[in-house]
Amino acid sequence: MKNIFPLLALSLCILTPLHAGEENDSPLEGQMKILARGMRTLGNQIGDPSKQQENISLLETLKKAAVDSKTLDPRKTGEIPDAKRPAFLADYRTELDELGDALNQVEEAVKAGQYKKAKSLIATVNTIKKEGHGKFKAD
Repeated sequence: MKNIFPLLALSLCILTPLHAGEENDSPLEGQMKILARGMRTLGNQIGDPSKQQENISLLETLKKAAVDSKTLDPRKTGEIPDAKRPAFLADYRTELDELGDALNQVEEAVKAGQYKKAKSLIATVNTIKKEGHGKFKAD
């Protein structure tokens, strides 16, 4: 029993840094994680008709994360000069509107049972993500 305590203490020391990064995530990073995980799941199962209702629910979650993200400022905002900041934030919010519109199109295709179309629309979502990260994500 005595040998368990040093092992437990060592385990806590090793695991604490892994969780510390999660706790330091900004609210926006939390929303982006929801989007990333959801898109990964959606990409894997979008063509499966038996997952239609699950995909619709997932898309609702993704759309909410996009809307919630609009109320948050990216970390990169602090790097933008004051004079350019309003335009930067407006562009950021427009990009999230485009993401929401693309997710709506995916949802419509899924509801209509148009799985090939939904799959191709996911490519549009991924393009929006890539462009958005290029413009708004701090290095």
